[in-house]
Amino acid sequence: MQTPALADTDRAERLAQTLLRHAPPCHPDAGFFAAVLGKRLALGDLGGCGLTPQELDGLLARLFPGAAPAELRAQRAALAAPVLDAKQAAFKQMLRGLLQAWSVPAADITAWVTGALAHACLRPDHLWRDLGLSGREDVTALLARHYPGLVARNVGNLRWKQFLAYAAYERAGLAPAQAPGCPACEDYGVCYPQPLQ
Repeated sequence: MQTPALADTDRAERLAQTLLRHAPPCHPDAGFFAAVLGKRLALGDLGGCGLTPQELDGLLARLFPGAAPAELRAQRAALAAPVLDAKQAAFKQMLRGLLQAWSVPAADITAWVTGALAHACLRPDHLWRDLGLSGREDVTALLARHYPGLVARNVGNLRWKQFLAYAAYERAGLAPAQAPGCPACEDYGVCYPQPLQ
């Protein structure tokens, strides 16, 4: 018998594959968004994808036209914005500002990537797992496509959620701090062995 986590992972992969059958051939971001949506659908938390209902509709029409898994139809009908506390909302706004400032000009899908990344940084896990990806290299490739100048600034090879948080606080003129989800992560002590000043 599968554990609930494995069952969710299998279900997320099946949902992602269903979406990918409707994607344009070789689109560089189809796999990313299929993974994000597959994971959120499997968890029954489509609002956790970081997109507004209008953005989600635009994304589905652009990348997955004709895809309508039952889970997607049911959760889309009840889609509501996640409830954020003041610290989460402020961080998400700072991070969105950072990502928008470093985004590739004229990349129309980047706004949707920004929404998904900013929301995933609120959760308590590695960024690649929060997004439903297979590893850190997937996040690196995504960031390099949409925010290449920002990727080049990660000269210390920090984990992406940590780096994005530091960069967002720095851009806002604030002292370095972790993303709101970081303290609950299993590897918090690896990323932050010393308390931040």
